[in-house]
Amino acid sequence: MKRITVVVMALFALLAFFYNAVNAGQFYREYWAEWDEKITNCPNRLRVNDTELSLHETFGKRSEAKANGLILVQVNEDLFQLEAAQLYLEMWGGHPGTSNKRFLPNGKQVYNVPEVGAAAGHCTYSYPVIPLKVQHLVTGTNAFQFACDRGESFWGHFIMDNACVRCFLKPDHPDLVKAGLKGFSANVKLSNSSNVLQDVTEVSITCPKEFEKSIASVDYLGRYYGFDDNGDGHENDWHGFTQKKQYQNHIGSASKPPFMVSWNTSMIPTQPKPMAIRAVVHLKGEFHYATDTIDDLTFPPKRSRVEMYKCSSIPVPFWSRDSQEKKTIIELPGDISSLKQVHLMIKIWDGGEGNIREPFKINGHPYSITSRKAIHDVVFTVAEVNPKHLQPGKNQITLLSDTEHHGIEVLLPGPVLIARYYEK
Repeated sequence: MKRITVVVMALFALLAFFYNAVNAGQFYREYWAEWDEKITNCPNRLRVNDTELSLHETFGKRSEAKANGLILVQVNEDLFQLEAAQLYLEMWGGHPGTSNKRFLPNGKQVYNVPEVGAAAGHCTYSYPVIPLKVQHLVTGTNAFQFACDRGESFWGHFIMDNACVRCFLKPDHPDLVKAGLKGFSANVKLSNSSNVLQDVTEVSITCPKEFEKSIASVDYLGRYYGFDDNGDGHENDWHGFTQKKQYQNHIGSASKPPFMVSWNTSMIPTQPKPMAIRAVVHLKGEFHYATDTIDDLTFPPKRSRVEMYKCSSIPVPFWSRDSQEKKTIIELPGDISSLKQVHLMIKIWDGGEGNIREPFKINGHPYSITSRKAIHDVVFTVAEVNPKHLQPGKNQITLLSDTEHHGIEVLLPGPVLIARYYEK
C-alpha cells in the first residue's frame, strides 16, 4: 500500500507540471545539468542501468554498462530566498519493462520518477516535473544519483537527454529588487474580446510599458483535449514539450513586442470541456515568470466537427527492428464521406529503419515519420493524410525496420488521426 501511495503522489506531481504547481506571478530560475563524461562515466547522455547490470553475462561489458547514473547540477541560489524547487527531465523511458525509476539528491531522500508506461512494456518518452524539498538542495554543486530496476526488461535502462533544477524565488528576493522586477506583472490577451476561439486566434501578453524592455521572449501553452504529446497519459491536459530545452508543439513563441503569435486551432478536436491558455515569460537576467491562466475558452457552436481517433490496441512494445513488422488498427466511423482534412500525429524514438524505404504505412500508403538518419532521438511528426487513403472501419498501420540495432520505437500514445469534417 505504501508503494502505491508513493506512485500516486508522483503521478500527481507529473500532472501538475508547473502550471498548477507554480502560482501565477511567481518567478523562477533554471539550472541545467551539463554532461561531463568524467562524472557520468559515459559520453553524450546520462544513462541509468539496473542494479545488477555490471555483472550481466551479455551486457555487462558493453560501454553503456559503465554509466553510473550520476549528474551534478550547479545551483547558485541562497536557499533561504527560495519558496520551492523542482527537478525537470527530458527522459527516454528506456527499455520496455524497466521499472522503479528513482533518484537520490545529495544523499538526502529517495524520490520516485513517475511511471507512464515503460514498466508495462511500452515505449515512452516523458517530461516529469518532480517537486523537491528545498532543504534537500545545497548551494553550489548538487549530486543526483539515479537508479532503476530490471523489472520485466532484458536490461533495465533509461536515458535523460536533459535535466534541470527549477528554483522559485520569494517575492522580495534581492535579485528581483536589483533587476527592477519586483513590481513586474504580465497577462495573456486574446485578439477577440470574448473567450471564443476562432480557427486562427492571435495571442499576446500585456504588461506595464516600463517592463517591456526586460522581456526576452514568451512561450504560450494551451490546455485542451488532444494528442498526448508529453507522454503523461492524459489527453485533456497542457500541451507542448521540450526538446533540447526548447518548446515544441505549443501554441507558439515570440521574441519581439507585442509578443504576438497566431494560434491555429482548426485541427484541435471538438472539446468536452473548456480550454485554457497560459504563458511563460522569459526575462533578461535568466528570470522566468508564469502568467495567470485564461480559462473557460470555447469554440464557436457552429464550428466544423473535429475528431481524434486512436489505435484500438497497440503492440507491446511498439518497436520494430530486425525485420519484425508490427501492426495495429485505427478504426474510423462507418461513414467518412464528409472528411475534409486529416492529420497523422506520432512520436517515435528514431533508431533507424535500416534499408527499408517505406517503414510506416497506413493501409499500404507510406508516410514519412523518421529522420532518415537514425538520430537516436525523438522525432515528432504532424503529417497531412490523404483522405482517399482511409476507409470506413478498420485502417491498418504497419511499422517495419530491418536494422539489427535499435530500430524504430513508436512512443505512447501511438499513432493518432485527427479528422476535420465538412459542415453539414
